[in-house]
Amino acid sequence: MQFSNWLPFRTGAAITVVADAASVGAAADSIHHVPTVIAAPVLSFLVLVLSLGSAALHAEQVESSGGDPSTGSPPSLAEQIEASAPALASPTPSGDFWSRSQLTGDWGGSREGLADNGLTFFGDITQYYQGVTTGGLARKFKNGGRGDYLIDVDSGKIGLWEGGHFDLRAETRLGQDCNGIDGTVALSNFAMALPRPSQNVTALTGVQYTQDLSESVSVFFGKLNLLDGTPAAYARGLRLNYFWNAAMQLNLSRSYLLPSTPGVGFTVRNEVEPVFNFYLLDTHYTPTTIGLSTLFANGMLAYGEYRLRTNWCDLPGHSAIGFLYSTASRTALDANPYELLQAILSGAPLPTKDCAWTATYRFDQVLHVDAEDPRRNWTLNSDLGLTDGNPNPIRWFANLSLVGGSPVHGREDDSIGIGYYHLGVSNLPILTTHGFGAENGVELFYNAAVTPWFHVTPDVQILDPAQQHNATALIVGIRARLSF
Repeated sequence: MQFSNWLPFRTGAAITVVADAASVGAAADSIHHVPTVIAAPVLSFLVLVLSLGSAALHAEQVESSGGDPSTGSPPSLAEQIEASAPALASPTPSGDFWSRSQLTGDWGGSREGLADNGLTFFGDITQYYQGVTTGGLARKFKNGGRGDYLIDVDSGKIGLWEGGHFDLRAETRLGQDCNGIDGTVALSNFAMALPRPSQNVTALTGVQYTQDLSESVSVFFGKLNLLDGTPAAYARGLRLNYFWNAAMQLNLSRSYLLPSTPGVGFTVRNEVEPVFNFYLLDTHYTPTTIGLSTLFANGMLAYGEYRLRTNWCDLPGHSAIGFLYSTASRTALDANPYELLQAILSGAPLPTKDCAWTATYRFDQVLHVDAEDPRRNWTLNSDLGLTDGNPNPIRWFANLSLVGGSPVHGREDDSIGIGYYHLGVSNLPILTTHGFGAENGVELFYNAAVTPWFHVTPDVQILDPAQQHNATALIVGIRARLSF
C-alpha cells in the first residue's frame, strides 16, 4: 500500500494522506518530519485536491451574437457582456514591445504564420515569493517558480482532417513554497504543488487528442491534464492569474479527480460553450509517466457535469451539477483508530472500501457591468460539494468569491478578487480523535497588468486550520508572471 504524493496534506510539520489501499508501502517515506505520535495514528487523510475543471468548472462567459439586425433591436446587456468576453482570448504577439501579448513577440512574423498553419505555442514563467507572517507551523518566507508550456496542433490547418487537435502540456517546478508550513489542509499555493510537491521537476503532464464529431459533440482521449491541458483552459490561466489557494481554485470535495491521468471523455456543446462533460479516468496520478502500466489496475473514476446557461436580471451566468463515482480500493476511515494504527505497525492489511461518490453544484453570475466597457464586470462564483465522508475525509465543501475589474481608473486590464472557503471534515474517530475539525479561509488578490505579457499579483490569505492545535495563519505573497 502506498501513499498519494501529488498533493500532501499536513498536521504538525506535514500530513500525508492515505490515498488507496493498493498503495501503502511507502508510508514512512511520505510522512515528512512529523512527530510519530501525530503522524502514525492519523497516517494521513486522503485528499488529492483536484478539480476537473479548470476546463469546465470556472468557465467564463462566451462569445454571443448581438441582437437580430432584421428587427432593429439593440443587443441585450447580457449579449454585450458575452460578446465582449470570448471564451478563448487569442494571443496577439504582433505589435510594439509594450502592447503585444508575448514578450518575445511574433518572431519576425513566423509565430502567427505557424498558428495560421496549425501550430500554436503558449508559454509562461511564474515566480512566487510567499511567507507565513503569523500562525502556521513556522514564520518563514519561501521563493520558488514554475514554467508552463502548451503546444496545440490543429489537424485541419496542417492539411489533414478537420476538427482534430493534438495538445502537449508540460510543467516545470523549481524552488520552495509555503505549503509545508501553512498548517492547513487546503494548500496556500496550489500552483507550486504541481507536478510534484517539493520537487524540482519537469514533466509532460498532458498528451491529449480531441476530435470534433460535429458542431456540438467532441471526443477526447490520452493522458489528460484536467486543469489546463487545452488552449481554451490554458488561456483562462486560473493557476497563474487567479487566487493562489487550492480551495479558491477548486472544489476540494472532488478529491479523486487527479490533475494528470489517462482517460477518455466527450463534450456536448450548445452553440460554442459546453453543456455536458463526461470523463472516464484511471485512478493513478501519472505526471512523470505515461500511466499505461497501471491503467485501471485499481478501478476507475467516472465524472459527469451538466451546465446550464442562465440570464438572471438580463445578466449572464451559469449553473452546473456534477456527480463523481469511483471504484478504486481505498483505506476505509471508519475503523477504530487504534486498530488501524496497530495494523499499520504490524504490516497487516488495512480495511478498504471499493466505492466513493461526490455530488457537486456550482454557479457563476455577473452582478454588475460597466456600461462603458461591458468586459469590466463583477462576477459572483461558488462551488459546493458533498461526499460519502468515507473513504473521502472531506464530508462537504463550499467556496464563494467575487471577482471583477480593477476599481482604479486607468487600470482596465487589472483584476481583483476576494473569496472565502469552508471545508467540513468527516465526523470519524480517526479524524476527531486527533483534533481535525472544520477549516476556513479568506483570500484577497490584485492582479496588475504591468504589460499584457507581464502581470504582478500581491496576495493575502487568512487561514483557520482544520487541525485545532495549529494557530490561524496570516500568509502574504507576491507573484510575477511573464508570458513569452
